[in-house]
Amino acid sequence: MIDAGQAGTSKTAARHSTGAYVMTQYCQTEILITACQSGDRLALAKLLARHHPELRARAEARMDPALKTRLDPDDILQEVYIDVARQIDQFENRGPGSFLAWVQAILNQKLVNARRAVHREMRDVDREVPADRPVADSYWNLLDALYVDSGTPSRVVQRHEALSALFVSLADLSDSHRQLIQLRFLDGLSVAEVARRLGKSEAAVVALSKRALEALRQAVDRLGDFSRGA
Repeated sequence: MIDAGQAGTSKTAARHSTGAYVMTQYCQTEILITACQSGDRLALAKLLARHHPELRARAEARMDPALKTRLDPDDILQEVYIDVARQIDQFENRGPGSFLAWVQAILNQKLVNARRAVHREMRDVDREVPADRPVADSYWNLLDALYVDSGTPSRVVQRHEALSALFVSLADLSDSHRQLIQLRFLDGLSVAEVARRLGKSEAAVVALSKRALEALRQAVDRLGDFSRGA
């Protein structure tokens, strides 16, 4: 039987252990913030991966039914992470939790913008409503497309790590390359449809697709084994 003294000692040890873990996590986060504000994209991907499950749950919980018929939470987070990557040098570190709060504020605004866009689209009866796309696997399929000719596997153990790396890499692309990848590989539009929307020939779209994928592959590769399996 454990006496009162032993029980008290165990509780104290547990508190110390929890406190040490929290402090370690905080120190690691501080190191990553300093690194990514110095231009380290791998540090940024790791930092976002730490918070991805919580951010995804927050996005999903705050998406109304109409929004969920058009977008997946990862679609929203892609836009959030692109903004974070572009604005990370503007982030003011005010202590524990400030980075997550900053990203959540960006997420909240993206959700507001997405709701407005979807409901505006629903009110516009003359606007063509796009067919639902299989968003659940579109980002995984994009990772596969990057390495289809190389024989290098793109699957990783942690989904949130893969998506964080992919979204940070997308932020480093030119607007034209990112738009092409969005339409062709994430929205799943045909070459003909992309050509019509962009006002280009189908041959030009095929050539641009190859260049956009190569640019994205190089951006992902710069993140090393964090972004894809070995």
